[in-house]
Parts: sequence; C-alpha cells; structure tokens
Amino acid sequence: MILTIIRIRVHNGGMIICVCKAVSDRHIRSAVKNGAASVRDLTRELGLGSCCGKCVPEARATLSAALESHAESVSRRYFPRTGTEFAA
Repeated sequence: MILTIIRIRVHNGGMIICVCKAVSDRHIRSAVKNGAASVRDLTRELGLGSCCGKCVPEARATLSAALESHAESVSRRYFPRTGTEFAA
C-alpha cells in the first residue's frame, strides 16, 4: 500500500497538513503564536505526525513560514519603521 500526502483546501481557505489528525495550516500558525517553535511542539500540542508521519515535511515547511511571519510581525510591533531611520 502506498500512502500519499493529499493537500485539501477547506472552505475557509485553510489547508489540511495532517489528514490523520485533521491539522490545518491555521492550526500550525495558531500554535506558533502560542509559542510552538518545533515539529516536536506541534506533535505535543496538535498530534501532528504521530500516525503515519507523511505530513512532517509539509508541516516543517509550514512551521518555518509561520515562524518567519510571526517574527516579522513582532519586529514590526516593537520596531516600527518611520522612514527617517537613515535620514542624515
């Protein structure tokens, strides 16, 4: 039997990353906002990757993108750009 990863778009625009546990990219982004920083954290919090494991590469990519996005939003919140940083 061959298992394949299926990307399923849900009506609200979210993409299912882990079919076994019904974990979407929205769940991963929410977990990152709550402090998740690794696939291990996602496994503990969401159960992701605990069945067949086929979702782990896509989950890792989604986690990486969510971490970058979260870091940028935090940076913008604490260090807003005014356009005068480089004015002489």
